[in-house]
Formats: sequence, structure tokens, C-alpha cells
Amino acid sequence: MTDGRSRAARRQPRSRVGRDGYTLSVWGAGAMLIAAYGVPEPGEVFAFVAGAVLGFGLLAAVAFESPFEERATDDSDLRVASMVHVLGTLGTLAVAYGLTGLRDWGVADPVVFGAVGVLVIVGYNLALLAEAVVTRRL
Repeated sequence: MTDGRSRAARRQPRSRVGRDGYTLSVWGAGAMLIAAYGVPEPGEVFAFVAGAVLGFGLLAAVAFESPFEERATDDSDLRVASMVHVLGTLGTLAVAYGLTGLRDWGVADPVVFGAVGVLVIVGYNLALLAEAVVTRRL
């Protein structure tokens, strides 16, 4: 592969990895909930999405000083291994599957859906952080 095509081939997964990982995690967690609870009622869907939005808010509150803060990013040291996101995607799904059992403990269905929503966003991002730390040491 020529150098130009090789650079383009490397750039493509780097530009999509975040979106694709979220898609796999959110869709997979939703599928876990559907498998455990059946087709959700509108309130449960809203609880799931509200939980995800809360997760984004929690991450933003921890990572930034203000909601309008600008940060430069430098991904020049991105390792291919960090783009796989095995821990981020499969780990999040495993925990989501575990949370579906909360119904057996008497937890209301909308609360479970909300908890899974928070988990998908916060858990996925924390797992990506862990992956980045590990792959930078490789």
C-alpha cells in the first residue's frame, strides 16, 4: 500500500472509533434490556436515555471546569490496540447484563433502565480511559 493510501486507511478507523464503540455499547445494552424485560414502555425508554444523558453530565462535571471550556486534544500517540475497545464495549455489556437482574431484587424497571443508561456512558468512557493508559505503556 502506498504511503498516502496507508495514511488514509489509518485515519478512517481513528475518526470512527468513538462513534462505533458507543453504537455497539448502547445498542448492545438496549438489546440486553429488551431480552430481559421485553419491549420497553415509553417511560423505560426515557429512563434509559435520561440515564445516558446523566452519565454524560457526570463525565463532563469531572473532566471540565465549565460546560463551555475548550480543550485541545492530541491523539498523535494513539495506539492501534486502544482502538479495539474490547474492555469498553464487552465489559460494559457484561455489566449491563448483570444489572438486568436487579428486577429480581425488587428494583423498579424504569430504575434499572436508567441505571443501565448511566452505566453505558460512564462505564464505556472509564473503560476507554483504562485501555488508553494500558496501551500507552505497551
